[in-house]
Amino acid sequence: MALTDLLPDRPLQQSEVDALDDTDRIIGNFPVYLEALSGFAIGIVLVIDATAHALSYDVDGAGWELVESRELAHPVEGGVHAADMELIEELQSTAAQYAGASA
Repeated sequence: MALTDLLPDRPLQQSEVDALDDTDRIIGNFPVYLEALSGFAIGIVLVIDATAHALSYDVDGAGWELVESRELAHPVEGGVHAADMELIEELQSTAAQYAGASA
């Protein structure tokens, strides 16, 4: 199953972003909200195992796309170490740029 299969074919509502925390595979999710459409995420960084994946929603019709994946430098079980937050923020920025949004 591809990561994009976990997401609906549209930007995520805040409640859907929150529900990702209940998924066993995902140990961290960090959304990128579009300011003009407050409450809708058009980018997200999902952490699965020791890898952070930046996904972006293509509003021109391609749907969710995997933009970049990077290994965490300080993997911990069940969450994301504070030392990896800079990487997460970089990936959020990448997802936002790819979607043409401002983080």
